[in-house]
Amino acid sequence: MTEDAENTALYPESKTWWGEYKFQLNQSHAWRLGPLYFRLFRREKDWLVEYHRLHKHTEMRKDWVRLDEETQLPQPSKFERFMFNRSKEKFFLMPRLADRGVVIKPVQPIHIPAGQRATLFISTPLWLAGIVENQKAPIFDFPVFQTKDTWFGMNYQEGQMCYATQVDGTTNLAEMSINPFRAVTPIHFYNDSHQQMRLERINVPAPSLPLLYSESTGRLWTSEIKVYQNEVDKPPRIRIESRTPPMAEQVSFIQPARSDSASFISNMFESMF
Repeated sequence: MTEDAENTALYPESKTWWGEYKFQLNQSHAWRLGPLYFRLFRREKDWLVEYHRLHKHTEMRKDWVRLDEETQLPQPSKFERFMFNRSKEKFFLMPRLADRGVVIKPVQPIHIPAGQRATLFISTPLWLAGIVENQKAPIFDFPVFQTKDTWFGMNYQEGQMCYATQVDGTTNLAEMSINPFRAVTPIHFYNDSHQQMRLERINVPAPSLPLLYSESTGRLWTSEIKVYQNEVDKPPRIRIESRTPPMAEQVSFIQPARSDSASFISNMFESMF
């Protein structure tokens, strides 16, 4: 099968690519999620995973399809095998947020004058997690899109390894397209200092955020982040809201935060002024 040949695609009735799937013995299911071709095969005592990611793709690719069981994935594909005493019928494919911070770099630096309030909507790429019936931890967990590493910190001694992503941020939510492989995070800035804030790169603490889904809007969301800057010579105070974003309307809980460690939210900005 070529990368563009998708004649055997079965367009699903479901609005979402994730959820519960049932497998008979020696049965497989296959998907294309954006650039990721993916097949899951159940045998009596193990699960086989086959996948291939297109080399040339954009992170903003938003289409997905269920594929016919006989569809051949593009080559070369990778295989992974997970062994069990006996495989179960049910399997859950679930979206997750990244396992590291995700660095957003606006095309132009953002300025927030002294005494002003502002909200920025950004989106970060999702991971694909596979969970076997009656198991809590996923047997696999990898990004839908190929991610790039980047260092985030004031210098090479102090900082952390993160992921870099294409910018998809706006002050107007209506301008942001709905993408089934990205989650939206509202970041509220409160500049109560006497100087203008300048934001060049933002490290979104993805591992510290829960993942939510709004069926009415079709968007995946995280909780809100509030950034309070009161004094120039002190770092901002950052708070992750426990309530769901009001603009998301009614949401369902998809995944908890990967980590409750404060280290992920202590270093969101390289420079503020």
